[in-house]
Amino acid sequence: MKREMPVLVLGGGVAGLTAAEELARNGVRVLLLEKQGQVGGHAVRWACMATERCQKCSACVATDLKRRVLENPLVEVYTGGTLEGVTAEDGAVKARAVPVPENGHAAGEGRGAREGRALREGLTWEVDAVFVAAGFETFPAEQKPMLHYRELEAVITTEDLDRVILEDRLGSLPSAGSPSPRAAFLQCIGSRDREAGRDYCSQVCCKNSLRLAARLLHERPEWAVTVFYIDLQVFGKGFREFYRALEGRIRVVQGVPSEVLPSAEGKLVSLVFEEPATGELKTEAFDLVVLAVGMLPPRDASALSGLLQVPLERRGFLRKTSGTNGSRFYTVGACRAPTDIPGARRQAMEAVGHYLARHKYSPGG
Repeated sequence: MKREMPVLVLGGGVAGLTAAEELARNGVRVLLLEKQGQVGGHAVRWACMATERCQKCSACVATDLKRRVLENPLVEVYTGGTLEGVTAEDGAVKARAVPVPENGHAAGEGRGAREGRALREGLTWEVDAVFVAAGFETFPAEQKPMLHYRELEAVITTEDLDRVILEDRLGSLPSAGSPSPRAAFLQCIGSRDREAGRDYCSQVCCKNSLRLAARLLHERPEWAVTVFYIDLQVFGKGFREFYRALEGRIRVVQGVPSEVLPSAEGKLVSLVFEEPATGELKTEAFDLVVLAVGMLPPRDASALSGLLQVPLERRGFLRKTSGTNGSRFYTVGACRAPTDIPGARRQAMEAVGHYLARHKYSPGG
């Protein structure tokens, strides 16, 4: 039987947009609530990593998905809003949405006006279910003071380098004018940190760093690139082939230096690391150090857990729930564990499948 009530999707990143599109494709009306002034999440701010061929970074997937959802007549998009209250009773969920104060596009100007309705006042919706796709935060690298992020010009993050490529500003990188500049990528910044309670892999950092390195070398072949890693994650047949193609073009060193030191050689910085072949400590100067920052739970994970009565798991992410045991809440994407774009899309499609099967929903029926 066709459901008359809409479904609320909380979050407009890849997982939320995928859930919205799949629900709408099956004839379900969708209300999508995004906290920011525009939808798309982190992924629409990532640059395409294509070199001579597509590198399957999925940046274009996010952009195309965003366009399709915004154009879908069954999806109502609200930006600049957050949940204030949720109650589940009488076979429905009542959700109260309120504007986020001082949101960049909440007043409806700029992109926010074009990307759905900017939430200007509190609204209460009665919905059939809630898909929670609250996304993630990136680790703030300044919390590692020995790495001197935001203090030394030569130290940036993978997010920063992504933005430089997106804006076609590779020539602005430190020592980009040098005939033989050197770059170091440091993996697992904010991940694999047991003392901080983040003893997990963020899933995307290794692939992201290698794609960034390949794009940098494609545009600026004079760069010499070293990747320092704990346990290099190159899963997937296509990506293993990509990694093998990089062999000989980049150097990989197991072990991540814990400190960046200002160098006596002008604007260079130095890293101290153990040479794998000899076990000896080695100091090497670099023009650029790129910190591969990991994924954290969404900032409002605890608040959402309380509102929705969805427990947090030990790392602070929302537990997986797929509408079982009478629940009308479905968690998808990186709010429940670190994942990449294809993983977020698979989770969202799977959750929509559970929802449709649970209600014996048939499109147009």
